[in-house]
Amino acid sequence: MTNAKNKTRQRLAASVSAFLCASFLFSLTAFFLSAPSSNVSAISSRDAATPEDAELATDKIQAAYLYNIENDFAALSYRVDEVVYPTSTVKIMVGIIAIEQLGNNLDEVITVTDDMLRDVSGNSVGFEVGEELTVESLLYALLVGGANDAAAILAVRIAGSVSDFVVMMNERAEELGAKSTHYTNPSGIHDDNMYTSVSDTAKIALAAYKMPLFMEMTSTSKYVIPDTNKSQYRNVYNRNSLVRPDSRYFYDDAAGMNAGATSIGGYCVVTTAQRDGLSYLAIVMGADEDEENDVVYSYTEAAKLLDYAFESYANITLVEEGELITEIPVTMSGTTDYVQLVTAGSLTLYLPTSTDIEKEVTRSRKTNSDSLTAPVAEGQVAGVLTVLYNDEIVGNVDLVTTVAVARSDFLYTLEEIKSFATGRFFIAAVISAVVLTVLFVLGKAVYLHNKTKYRGRYS
Repeated sequence: MTNAKNKTRQRLAASVSAFLCASFLFSLTAFFLSAPSSNVSAISSRDAATPEDAELATDKIQAAYLYNIENDFAALSYRVDEVVYPTSTVKIMVGIIAIEQLGNNLDEVITVTDDMLRDVSGNSVGFEVGEELTVESLLYALLVGGANDAAAILAVRIAGSVSDFVVMMNERAEELGAKSTHYTNPSGIHDDNMYTSVSDTAKIALAAYKMPLFMEMTSTSKYVIPDTNKSQYRNVYNRNSLVRPDSRYFYDDAAGMNAGATSIGGYCVVTTAQRDGLSYLAIVMGADEDEENDVVYSYTEAAKLLDYAFESYANITLVEEGELITEIPVTMSGTTDYVQLVTAGSLTLYLPTSTDIEKEVTRSRKTNSDSLTAPVAEGQVAGVLTVLYNDEIVGNVDLVTTVAVARSDFLYTLEEIKSFATGRFFIAAVISAVVLTVLFVLGKAVYLHNKTKYRGRYS
Protein backbone atom coordinates (compact mmCIF):
# COMPACT_ATOMS: atom_id res chain seq x y z
CA MET A 1 0.00 0.00 0.00
CA THR A 2 2.87 2.35 0.78
CA ASN A 3 4.38 1.72 -2.69
CA ALA A 4 1.07 2.53 -4.33
CA LYS A 5 0.88 5.85 -2.48
CA ASN A 6 4.44 6.75 -3.52
CA LYS A 7 3.68 6.01 -7.15
CA THR A 8 0.55 8.15 -6.99
CA ARG A 9 2.53 11.06 -5.56
CA GLN A 10 5.24 10.70 -8.26
CA ARG A 11 2.63 10.79 -11.03
CA LEU A 12 1.03 13.89 -9.49
CA ALA A 13 4.41 15.69 -9.24
CA ALA A 14 5.20 14.83 -12.86
CA SER A 15 1.85 16.25 -13.98
CA VAL A 16 2.42 19.49 -12.08
CA SER A 17 5.95 19.84 -13.54
CA ALA A 18 4.68 19.29 -17.08
CA PHE A 19 1.98 21.91 -16.54
CA LEU A 20 4.50 24.46 -15.27
CA CYS A 21 6.89 23.82 -18.20
CA ALA A 22 4.07 24.23 -20.71
CA SER A 23 3.05 27.51 -19.07
CA PHE A 24 6.64 28.80 -19.26
CA LEU A 25 6.95 27.92 -22.95
CA PHE A 26 3.59 29.58 -23.67
CA SER A 27 4.82 32.78 -22.00
CA LEU A 28 8.05 32.84 -24.05
CA THR A 29 6.13 32.34 -27.29
CA ALA A 30 3.74 35.17 -26.46
CA PHE A 31 6.69 37.49 -25.68
CA PHE A 32 8.48 36.94 -28.99
CA LEU A 33 5.29 37.20 -31.03
CA SER A 34 4.63 40.60 -29.46
CA ALA A 35 8.07 42.07 -30.39
CA PRO A 36 7.78 45.18 -32.63
CA SER A 37 8.73 44.92 -36.32
CA SER A 38 10.97 47.38 -38.21
CA ASN A 39 9.93 49.76 -41.00
CA VAL A 40 11.67 50.03 -44.38
CA SER A 41 11.77 53.40 -46.14
CA ALA A 42 11.81 54.06 -49.88
CA ILE A 43 12.97 56.93 -52.06
CA SER A 44 10.32 58.93 -53.82
CA SER A 45 10.40 59.15 -57.62
CA ARG A 46 9.60 62.36 -59.49
CA ASP A 47 8.87 63.15 -63.11
CA ALA A 48 11.43 65.12 -65.08
CA ALA A 49 10.65 68.49 -66.59
CA THR A 50 10.06 69.18 -70.27
CA PRO A 51 12.05 71.59 -72.48
CA GLU A 52 9.03 73.88 -72.38
CA ASP A 53 9.29 74.08 -68.58
CA ALA A 54 12.80 75.49 -68.91
CA GLU A 55 11.82 77.60 -71.94
CA LEU A 56 14.54 76.01 -74.07
CA ALA A 57 14.91 77.11 -77.66
CA THR A 58 14.65 73.57 -79.01
CA ASP A 59 14.86 74.83 -82.59
CA LYS A 60 18.38 76.08 -81.83
CA ILE A 61 19.88 72.97 -80.21
CA GLN A 62 20.10 69.27 -80.99
CA ALA A 63 20.01 67.81 -77.48
CA ALA A 64 20.14 68.84 -73.82
CA TYR A 65 20.38 67.33 -70.36
CA LEU A 66 20.05 68.52 -66.77
CA TYR A 67 21.07 66.24 -63.91
CA ASN A 68 21.14 66.65 -60.14
CA ILE A 69 24.28 64.93 -58.89
CA GLU A 70 23.45 64.48 -55.19
CA ASN A 71 20.10 62.80 -55.84
CA ASP A 72 20.90 60.95 -59.09
CA PHE A 73 17.94 62.72 -60.67
CA ALA A 74 17.55 63.60 -64.35
CA ALA A 75 15.65 66.86 -64.01
CA LEU A 76 15.35 67.36 -67.78
CA SER A 77 16.16 65.23 -70.81
CA TYR A 78 15.85 66.29 -74.43
CA ARG A 79 16.90 63.89 -77.20
CA VAL A 80 19.59 62.48 -74.93
CA ASP A 81 19.89 59.17 -76.79
CA GLU A 82 20.11 60.60 -80.30
CA VAL A 83 23.44 60.31 -82.10
CA VAL A 84 25.39 63.57 -82.10
CA TYR A 85 28.92 64.59 -83.02
CA PRO A 86 31.05 64.94 -79.87
CA THR A 87 33.11 67.94 -81.10
CA SER A 88 35.15 69.38 -78.21
CA THR A 89 33.66 67.05 -75.58
CA VAL A 90 36.18 64.49 -76.81
CA LYS A 91 38.70 66.32 -74.63
CA ILE A 92 36.82 65.30 -71.48
CA MET A 93 37.81 61.73 -72.21
CA VAL A 94 41.36 62.78 -73.09
CA GLY A 95 41.57 64.61 -69.78
CA ILE A 96 40.30 61.60 -67.81
CA ILE A 97 42.93 59.29 -69.27
CA ALA A 98 45.72 61.85 -69.07
CA ILE A 99 45.06 62.57 -65.39
CA GLU A 100 44.76 58.86 -64.59
CA GLN A 101 48.09 58.19 -66.31
CA LEU A 102 50.10 61.33 -65.50
CA GLY A 103 48.23 63.21 -62.77
CA ASN A 104 50.74 62.18 -60.12
CA ASN A 105 53.69 63.44 -62.21
CA LEU A 106 52.71 67.01 -63.08
CA ASP A 107 56.35 68.14 -63.01
CA GLU A 108 57.43 65.60 -65.63
CA VAL A 109 58.94 67.32 -68.67
CA ILE A 110 57.86 66.15 -72.12
CA THR A 111 59.85 67.04 -75.22
CA VAL A 112 57.66 67.64 -78.28
CA THR A 113 58.50 65.46 -81.31
CA ASP A 114 57.54 65.49 -84.98
CA ASP A 115 55.19 62.52 -84.45
CA MET A 116 53.28 64.44 -81.81
CA LEU A 117 52.48 67.35 -84.09
CA ARG A 118 52.22 65.56 -87.45
CA ASP A 119 48.43 65.66 -87.93
CA VAL A 120 47.51 68.53 -85.61
CA SER A 121 45.06 71.12 -86.93
CA GLY A 122 42.43 73.46 -85.61
CA ASN A 123 42.57 75.22 -82.24
CA SER A 124 46.12 75.01 -80.84
CA VAL A 125 48.55 76.85 -78.58
CA GLY A 126 51.38 76.63 -81.12
CA PHE A 127 53.80 74.26 -79.42
CA GLU A 128 56.98 73.57 -81.42
CA VAL A 129 59.07 70.50 -82.11
CA GLY A 130 61.80 70.26 -79.48
CA GLU A 131 59.87 72.37 -76.97
CA GLU A 132 60.03 71.16 -73.39
CA LEU A 133 56.76 71.29 -71.48
CA THR A 134 55.59 69.99 -68.14
CA VAL A 135 52.64 67.64 -67.88
CA GLU A 136 50.89 70.35 -65.85
CA SER A 137 51.23 72.94 -68.62
CA LEU A 138 49.97 70.47 -71.24
CA LEU A 139 46.97 69.50 -69.11
CA TYR A 140 46.02 73.14 -68.61
CA ALA A 141 46.45 73.81 -72.31
CA LEU A 142 44.19 70.84 -73.06
CA LEU A 143 41.49 71.39 -70.44
CA VAL A 144 41.40 75.20 -70.26
CA GLY A 145 42.26 76.20 -73.80
CA GLY A 146 41.01 73.08 -75.60
CA ALA A 147 44.34 72.88 -77.41
CA ASN A 148 44.53 70.17 -80.08
CA ASP A 149 48.33 70.15 -80.05
CA ALA A 150 48.33 69.50 -76.30
CA ALA A 151 45.90 66.60 -76.84
CA ALA A 152 48.18 65.03 -79.45
CA ILE A 153 51.32 65.47 -77.36
CA LEU A 154 49.73 63.82 -74.33
CA ALA A 155 48.27 61.03 -76.48
CA VAL A 156 51.68 60.06 -77.90
CA ARG A 157 53.35 60.37 -74.50
CA ILE A 158 50.80 58.01 -72.91
CA ALA A 159 50.13 55.44 -75.64
CA GLY A 160 53.08 55.79 -78.04
CA SER A 161 50.87 56.96 -80.90
CA VAL A 162 47.64 58.85 -81.45
CA SER A 163 45.93 55.77 -82.91
CA ASP A 164 46.79 53.63 -79.90
CA PHE A 165 45.54 56.39 -77.61
CA VAL A 166 42.22 56.44 -79.47
CA VAL A 167 41.93 52.72 -78.71
CA MET A 168 42.37 53.57 -75.03
CA MET A 169 39.65 56.23 -75.32
CA ASN A 170 37.15 53.79 -76.77
CA GLU A 171 38.00 51.14 -74.18
CA ARG A 172 37.50 53.67 -71.37
CA ALA A 173 34.17 54.76 -72.86
CA GLU A 174 33.06 51.13 -72.87
CA GLU A 175 34.09 50.79 -69.22
CA LEU A 176 31.99 53.84 -68.30
CA GLY A 177 28.93 52.40 -70.04
CA ALA A 178 29.05 54.81 -72.97
CA LYS A 179 27.74 52.25 -75.48
CA SER A 180 26.81 54.77 -78.17
CA THR A 181 30.19 56.48 -78.33
CA HIS A 182 33.02 55.97 -80.81
CA TYR A 183 36.18 58.09 -81.02
CA THR A 184 38.51 58.47 -83.99
CA ASN A 185 40.76 61.27 -82.73
CA PRO A 186 41.64 63.05 -79.45
CA SER A 187 40.93 66.57 -80.71
CA GLY A 188 37.24 66.60 -81.63
CA ILE A 189 37.95 67.62 -85.22
CA HIS A 190 34.93 66.47 -87.22
CA ASP A 191 34.85 62.92 -88.49
CA ASP A 192 31.67 61.30 -89.79
CA ASN A 193 32.68 58.09 -88.01
CA MET A 194 33.06 59.77 -84.61
CA TYR A 195 29.84 60.00 -82.62
CA THR A 196 28.28 59.96 -79.16
CA SER A 197 25.03 60.81 -77.38
CA VAL A 198 24.18 63.22 -74.60
CA SER A 199 23.46 60.34 -72.22
CA ASP A 200 26.93 58.92 -72.94
CA THR A 201 28.50 62.36 -72.59
CA ALA A 202 26.87 62.65 -69.16
CA LYS A 203 28.39 59.34 -68.01
CA ILE A 204 31.83 60.45 -69.13
CA ALA A 205 31.42 63.91 -67.62
CA LEU A 206 30.37 62.47 -64.26
CA ALA A 207 33.50 60.31 -64.21
CA ALA A 208 35.57 63.45 -64.79
CA TYR A 209 33.59 65.33 -62.16
CA LYS A 210 34.89 62.90 -59.54
CA MET A 211 38.48 63.94 -60.34
CA PRO A 212 39.41 67.03 -58.28
CA LEU A 213 42.31 67.94 -60.59
CA PHE A 214 40.05 67.86 -63.65
CA MET A 215 37.51 70.18 -62.03
CA GLU A 216 40.20 72.51 -60.71
CA MET A 217 41.80 72.89 -64.11
CA THR A 218 38.60 73.19 -66.16
CA SER A 219 37.25 75.84 -63.77
CA THR A 220 40.28 78.09 -64.27
CA SER A 221 39.39 81.15 -66.35
CA LYS A 222 43.00 81.85 -67.38
CA TYR A 223 46.25 79.92 -67.16
CA VAL A 224 49.73 81.21 -67.88
CA ILE A 225 52.07 78.68 -69.47
CA PRO A 226 55.54 79.51 -68.07
CA ASP A 227 58.48 80.33 -70.34
CA THR A 228 59.93 77.32 -72.15
CA ASN A 229 63.10 76.68 -74.10
CA LYS A 230 61.22 77.73 -77.25
CA SER A 231 58.84 80.43 -76.13
CA GLN A 232 58.05 83.11 -73.60
CA TYR A 233 55.03 82.70 -71.36
CA ARG A 234 51.68 82.21 -73.06
CA ASN A 235 48.19 83.02 -71.80
CA VAL A 236 45.54 80.34 -72.19
CA TYR A 237 41.91 81.42 -71.73
CA ASN A 238 39.09 79.06 -70.91
CA ARG A 239 36.95 78.27 -73.93
CA ASN A 240 33.96 77.75 -71.65
CA SER A 241 32.53 81.26 -71.40
CA LEU A 242 30.30 80.24 -68.49
CA VAL A 243 33.34 80.22 -66.16
CA ARG A 244 35.00 83.38 -67.49
CA PRO A 245 34.15 86.55 -65.52
CA ASP A 246 35.03 88.69 -68.55
CA SER A 247 32.37 86.98 -70.70
CA ARG A 248 28.77 88.09 -71.08
CA TYR A 249 27.81 84.41 -70.68
CA PHE A 250 29.51 84.18 -67.29
CA TYR A 251 27.48 82.12 -64.82
CA ASP A 252 28.57 82.81 -61.27
CA ASP A 253 27.91 79.29 -59.92
CA ALA A 254 29.39 77.40 -62.88
CA ALA A 255 32.47 75.18 -62.63
CA GLY A 256 34.21 73.35 -65.51
CA MET A 257 34.02 71.34 -67.76
CA ASN A 258 34.26 71.81 -71.56
CA ALA A 259 33.05 73.93 -74.45
CA GLY A 260 33.79 74.20 -78.15
CA ALA A 261 32.40 73.84 -81.64
CA THR A 262 32.88 72.50 -85.14
CA SER A 263 31.19 73.74 -88.29
CA ILE A 264 29.22 70.48 -88.66
CA GLY A 265 28.74 69.42 -85.05
CA GLY A 266 27.72 72.87 -83.85
CA TYR A 267 28.39 74.38 -80.45
CA CYS A 268 28.51 72.31 -77.28
CA VAL A 269 28.97 72.97 -73.60
CA VAL A 270 29.28 70.64 -70.62
CA THR A 271 29.31 72.37 -67.26
CA THR A 272 28.41 72.00 -63.62
CA ALA A 273 27.04 74.49 -61.11
CA GLN A 274 26.53 74.41 -57.37
CA ARG A 275 24.26 76.46 -55.11
CA ASP A 276 22.61 75.90 -51.72
CA GLY A 277 24.03 72.41 -51.38
CA LEU A 278 22.84 71.23 -54.80
CA SER A 279 25.08 70.39 -57.75
CA TYR A 280 23.93 70.09 -61.35
CA LEU A 281 25.40 68.84 -64.59
CA ALA A 282 24.14 70.68 -67.66
CA ILE A 283 24.85 69.61 -71.25
CA VAL A 284 23.85 71.25 -74.52
CA MET A 285 24.92 69.70 -77.85
CA GLY A 286 24.59 70.70 -81.49
CA ALA A 287 23.68 74.32 -80.77
CA ASP A 288 23.43 77.08 -83.37
CA GLU A 289 25.04 80.49 -83.46
CA ASP A 290 23.23 83.69 -84.37
CA GLU A 291 26.07 85.67 -85.91
CA GLU A 292 23.90 88.68 -86.64
CA ASN A 293 22.92 89.07 -82.99
CA ASP A 294 26.13 87.53 -81.66
CA VAL A 295 24.38 84.76 -79.73
CA VAL A 296 25.80 81.30 -79.06
CA TYR A 297 22.88 79.10 -78.04
CA SER A 298 24.92 76.48 -76.24
CA TYR A 299 25.59 79.06 -73.52
CA THR A 300 22.16 80.67 -73.40
CA GLU A 301 20.39 77.31 -73.17
CA ALA A 302 22.82 75.92 -70.60
CA ALA A 303 22.15 79.01 -68.46
CA LYS A 304 18.41 78.41 -68.84
CA LEU A 305 18.85 74.84 -67.66
CA LEU A 306 20.74 75.92 -64.57
CA ASP A 307 18.35 78.78 -63.79
CA TYR A 308 15.45 76.36 -64.06
CA ALA A 309 17.17 73.85 -61.78
CA PHE A 310 17.88 76.30 -58.97
CA GLU A 311 14.46 77.92 -59.21
CA SER A 312 12.45 74.71 -59.49
CA TYR A 313 14.11 72.32 -57.02
CA ALA A 314 15.43 72.65 -53.49
CA ASN A 315 16.31 70.68 -50.39
CA ILE A 316 13.16 71.09 -48.28
CA THR A 317 13.20 70.18 -44.60
CA LEU A 318 10.14 68.09 -43.78
CA VAL A 319 11.07 67.19 -40.20
CA GLU A 320 13.08 69.28 -37.76
CA GLU A 321 15.35 67.65 -35.21
CA GLY A 322 13.87 67.81 -31.72
CA GLU A 323 10.33 68.39 -32.99
CA LEU A 324 7.68 67.42 -30.40
CA ILE A 325 5.49 64.69 -31.89
CA THR A 326 3.51 63.00 -29.09
CA GLU A 327 3.44 61.81 -25.48
CA ILE A 328 3.47 58.27 -24.15
CA PRO A 329 2.33 56.96 -20.72
CA VAL A 330 4.95 55.79 -18.23
CA THR A 331 4.34 53.16 -15.55
CA MET A 332 6.39 52.28 -12.47
CA SER A 333 7.27 55.95 -11.87
CA GLY A 334 6.42 57.89 -8.76
CA THR A 335 7.13 61.29 -10.35
CA THR A 336 5.40 61.38 -13.73
CA ASP A 337 2.68 59.64 -15.70
CA TYR A 338 3.99 60.37 -19.21
CA VAL A 339 7.05 61.43 -21.21
CA GLN A 340 7.30 63.45 -24.42
CA LEU A 341 8.65 61.97 -27.66
CA VAL A 342 10.62 64.13 -30.10
CA THR A 343 12.36 63.46 -33.41
CA ALA A 344 15.91 62.13 -33.07
CA GLY A 345 17.02 63.85 -36.28
CA SER A 346 15.82 65.88 -39.24
CA LEU A 347 14.59 64.80 -42.66
CA THR A 348 15.36 66.88 -45.73
CA LEU A 349 14.15 65.89 -49.17
CA TYR A 350 15.02 67.10 -52.66
CA LEU A 351 11.67 68.33 -53.99
CA PRO A 352 10.14 70.75 -56.47
CA THR A 353 9.89 74.21 -54.93
CA SER A 354 6.23 74.21 -55.98
CA THR A 355 5.48 71.34 -53.58
CA ASP A 356 2.41 71.99 -51.43
CA ILE A 357 3.69 70.65 -48.11
CA GLU A 358 0.26 70.56 -46.47
CA LYS A 359 -1.34 68.60 -49.31
CA GLU A 360 1.49 66.49 -50.72
CA VAL A 361 3.43 65.61 -47.56
CA THR A 362 1.85 63.53 -44.79
CA ARG A 363 3.28 62.14 -41.57
CA SER A 364 2.25 59.22 -39.38
CA ARG A 365 3.62 58.21 -36.00
CA LYS A 366 3.83 54.82 -34.35
CA THR A 367 5.09 53.95 -30.88
CA ASN A 368 6.81 50.66 -30.14
CA SER A 369 4.35 49.98 -27.30
CA ASP A 370 1.30 51.52 -25.64
CA SER A 371 3.39 52.68 -22.67
CA LEU A 372 6.90 52.73 -21.27
CA THR A 373 7.96 51.10 -18.01
CA ALA A 374 10.37 52.99 -15.76
CA PRO A 375 13.29 53.25 -15.63
CA VAL A 376 13.31 55.18 -18.92
CA ALA A 377 16.56 56.60 -20.35
CA GLU A 378 16.77 60.03 -21.93
CA GLY A 379 16.97 59.60 -25.71
CA GLN A 380 15.46 56.12 -25.56
CA VAL A 381 13.90 55.11 -28.91
CA ALA A 382 10.19 54.64 -28.35
CA GLY A 383 8.68 54.94 -31.82
CA VAL A 384 9.06 56.17 -35.38
CA LEU A 385 7.72 59.01 -37.50
CA THR A 386 7.05 58.03 -41.12
CA VAL A 387 6.98 60.71 -43.82
CA LEU A 388 5.17 60.26 -47.13
CA TYR A 389 5.33 62.39 -50.27
CA ASN A 390 2.37 61.86 -52.61
CA ASP A 391 1.50 58.72 -50.62
CA GLU A 392 4.99 57.24 -51.07
CA ILE A 393 7.24 56.67 -48.05
CA VAL A 394 10.30 58.90 -48.33
CA GLY A 395 11.81 58.60 -44.87
CA ASN A 396 11.58 57.48 -41.24
CA VAL A 397 12.79 59.36 -38.17
CA ASP A 398 13.14 57.75 -34.74
CA LEU A 399 11.08 59.14 -31.87
CA VAL A 400 13.01 59.41 -28.61
CA THR A 401 12.25 60.38 -25.03
CA THR A 402 13.17 63.86 -23.83
CA VAL A 403 13.98 63.03 -20.20
CA ALA A 404 15.04 60.16 -18.00
CA VAL A 405 12.42 58.69 -15.65
CA ALA A 406 13.49 56.81 -12.51
CA ARG A 407 11.68 53.71 -11.25
CA SER A 408 9.66 53.76 -8.01
CA ASP A 409 10.89 50.85 -5.85
CA PHE A 410 7.58 50.76 -3.99
CA LEU A 411 5.49 50.53 -7.16
CA TYR A 412 7.95 48.04 -8.60
CA THR A 413 7.60 45.79 -5.53
CA LEU A 414 3.80 45.97 -5.70
CA GLU A 415 3.88 45.12 -9.37
CA GLU A 416 6.18 42.19 -8.74
CA ILE A 417 3.80 40.87 -6.10
CA LYS A 418 0.86 41.38 -8.45
CA SER A 419 2.68 39.74 -11.33
CA PHE A 420 3.64 36.81 -9.15
CA ALA A 421 0.12 36.46 -7.75
CA THR A 422 -1.44 36.53 -11.22
CA GLY A 423 1.28 34.58 -12.95
CA ARG A 424 0.82 31.11 -14.35
CA PHE A 425 3.38 29.65 -12.00
CA PHE A 426 1.60 30.99 -8.90
CA ILE A 427 -1.81 29.95 -10.18
CA ALA A 428 -0.48 26.49 -11.04
CA ALA A 429 1.07 26.25 -7.59
CA VAL A 430 -2.20 27.28 -5.92
CA ILE A 431 -4.18 24.82 -8.02
CA SER A 432 -1.63 22.13 -7.23
CA ALA A 433 -1.83 22.95 -3.54
CA VAL A 434 -5.62 22.84 -3.62
CA VAL A 435 -5.61 19.58 -5.54
CA LEU A 436 -3.07 18.07 -3.16
CA THR A 437 -5.02 19.31 -0.15
CA VAL A 438 -8.24 17.85 -1.51
CA LEU A 439 -6.48 14.60 -2.27
CA PHE A 440 -4.93 14.59 1.15
CA VAL A 441 -8.26 15.28 2.86
CA LEU A 442 -10.02 12.65 0.78
CA GLY A 443 -7.22 10.20 1.32
CA LYS A 444 -7.23 10.82 5.05
CA ALA A 445 -11.01 10.51 5.17
CA VAL A 446 -10.86 7.20 3.33
CA TYR A 447 -8.09 6.06 5.60
CA LEU A 448 -10.00 6.98 8.77
CA HIS A 449 -13.16 5.42 7.42
CA ASN A 450 -11.36 2.20 6.59
CA LYS A 451 -9.62 2.25 9.96
CA THR A 452 -12.87 2.76 11.84
CA LYS A 453 -14.53 0.06 9.79
CA TYR A 454 -11.65 -2.29 10.47
CA ARG A 455 -11.75 -1.66 14.24
CA GLY A 456 -15.51 -2.15 14.29
CA ARG A 457 -15.16 -5.50 12.62
CA TYR A 458 -12.73 -6.87 15.22
CA SER A 459 -13.89 -5.08 18.37
